[in-house]
Amino acid sequence: MNKESFSYCVVIRTLGLAGVMYQKELDSLLIQTIPPKKIIIYIAEGYDKPKESIGIEEYVYVKKGMVAQRALPLTEVDTDYVLMLDDDLYLPPDCAEKLHNGLISMDGDCIAADIFENHQMSITSKIRAFMTNFVYPRSDDAWAFKINKTSSFSYNNNPTKDVYLSQSAAGAASFWRTASFRKIHFEDELWLDNLGFAYGEDLLLFNKLVKNDGKLLIHYRTGIIHLDAGTGRKYYMSDPNRLTLRAMIHLVLWWRICYNLSSNTKIDKLIASLAYMLKFTQGLIIHLVYSLCKLSSKPLSSYITGHVKGWKYVHSETYTSVPNFILPKARSH
Repeated sequence: MNKESFSYCVVIRTLGLAGVMYQKELDSLLIQTIPPKKIIIYIAEGYDKPKESIGIEEYVYVKKGMVAQRALPLTEVDTDYVLMLDDDLYLPPDCAEKLHNGLISMDGDCIAADIFENHQMSITSKIRAFMTNFVYPRSDDAWAFKINKTSSFSYNNNPTKDVYLSQSAAGAASFWRTASFRKIHFEDELWLDNLGFAYGEDLLLFNKLVKNDGKLLIHYRTGIIHLDAGTGRKYYMSDPNRLTLRAMIHLVLWWRICYNLSSNTKIDKLIASLAYMLKFTQGLIIHLVYSLCKLSSKPLSSYITGHVKGWKYVHSETYTSVPNFILPKARSH
């Protein structure tokens, strides 16, 4: 490959709190076999620029939020490709090159790294994922992740190739055609930040690309290491209403990406409804058992309350004013 055949910018969203892990990421960008043209840091308003530096990064203050710090016009990006990163990753030297090669090999719009390796989880973890999130493994069918009618995902349990088609991805590291990112109008999803915690942001981002005729890919062997600063998770776990919020967002995500699509027929909506009823019932049983084990009604009541709040939210003026997940063809250009 001609190493001068593509140019890309790196964009990193941060609160500036990842410390040594952020420094390791910046250092790893310096040693890429194909270095980025720019490194642009989208930092949340009200936070100090971190002391960690490699001297070439550019800081841009933006509104705080998992969606807000990604749903940007990328005005500063002047290349055909953009590598979007969280702030706590180590990238091996050939990472950008691998992602670009993978994207080009299957003519994709975006390729994301498989950071969390669901297929490598222990049997216990796989059972827990199914029981709590309706997430389950599949045999190798030429896809990485598939989104089912409940808005949960299934994963390839035995990937044998480097690159696969996918319907969703983890958002920690993704390499985009810049034009493809701009076309999906991710700013339409800013409503999620307003719910208190942007659980499901990755699903909205990547499945929106797929639902609007984009091609998403997963690369299983980038070598990226997730150093895990955990700032978002710490915020979420400190929220006493997290069980209610999680249940609420489950319903709202299902409504947005599975049920209330402008392309859906009545049969499509019926199938999606039946699927979610199955997921809801399983969740109801799990939360009932959890409540009995905790000798507290809170897990069960939070689950039910969250779904009631979610139902009210998707019928509120706030939500109904949001453009449909399926974009009009004229707007996607």
